[in-house]
Amino acid sequence: MKKYLIYRAPKQADRDLNQHELVGVEYGETIHAAADAIIRAVKDDLSGNPDYSGCDVYAYAPEPVRADERPQRYQYVVTGVVSPVSAKENILVEYGVMEQGKI
Repeated sequence: MKKYLIYRAPKQADRDLNQHELVGVEYGETIHAAADAIIRAVKDDLSGNPDYSGCDVYAYAPEPVRADERPQRYQYVVTGVVSPVSAKENILVEYGVMEQGKI
């Protein structure tokens, strides 16, 4: 069983790492086994934000981070999506997922 720490990034997952906030911890044998729980944690975090009250929220499945793309702090990234009722564009919120070894 592995532990997956989910951090909300204020802008992009590879920037301002000291401002990231831990929003969830999920467990699974693999990232695929924990993916539904991670998506649910991201959706819960977005739904709990009063700024997004009345908006639809969803999240994409975790994607692996390429070594040349971002810092090595996170192994996966999840994009949360906020869909306001009357807006031209959705709001995208990045989350970094840190995988910790067997527990």
